[in-house]
Amino acid sequence: MLRPIGFIESCFREKFGTPRQGALVPRAPARLRVLPEFIPEQSLVGLCEFSHVWLLFQFHLNTNKGFLSKIHPPRLRGGTIGVFASRSPHRPSPIGLTLARLKAVAGDTLLLEGVDLVNGTPVLDIKPYIPACDRPVRPRIGWVNRWRAPRLKVEFTASALADLARLVPARSRAKVRRLIMASLSHDPRNPRDRAQLRPDREMAFFILHYDAHFHVADGRAKVFRIDRADEAARRRPPLASGLL
Repeated sequence: MLRPIGFIESCFREKFGTPRQGALVPRAPARLRVLPEFIPEQSLVGLCEFSHVWLLFQFHLNTNKGFLSKIHPPRLRGGTIGVFASRSPHRPSPIGLTLARLKAVAGDTLLLEGVDLVNGTPVLDIKPYIPACDRPVRPRIGWVNRWRAPRLKVEFTASALADLARLVPARSRAKVRRLIMASLSHDPRNPRDRAQLRPDREMAFFILHYDAHFHVADGRAKVFRIDRADEAARRRPPLASGLL
């Protein structure tokens, strides 16, 4: 039986808008507090000497009810590939693997960047990244090399910038803006959802304590409004204000 060793505290609050890979938004902040039963004052000794860590985690928000042998990666724009030739969350065993930058270890807590995990994700294990073991010589990357990932140019309207100035403390404003831009630039829409792909479709994603409203047309994502999210109504795991 697998037991979580802790739960991610991430700037990404829902599946929509969470990057598909951690390297896509390398400055995205997150924290992982190791539960007391795993004696972090002993089990984390020496980890601070590493720059990156592998995180094994559970896809706890999966909604698929059966096994699918083929899936539709967004990069393939409707094409299919075998599930084991992908990193899709929809797997027979809903276990994921991601590489994150380890900024520091503070007591029982790992301070991380570049995590592609939604807030509250159960983490099953931590392993240090060791290039001599983890970085192969002349690797092949299959179909990924033949398909460019979609990229969008991101713009903010004057109204959205005014919302940022009104809602976000001055010390964090530039970081929040960059985080929204980096997240949207990789196009969070589902390429198989025709409704999401309509140029007049208004969407929003929940990041930190805010809802960023946007629409996409002609290869551009335009952020037109930013609201403070109603976190209590959405019953999401709480997020400490110190993440940024």
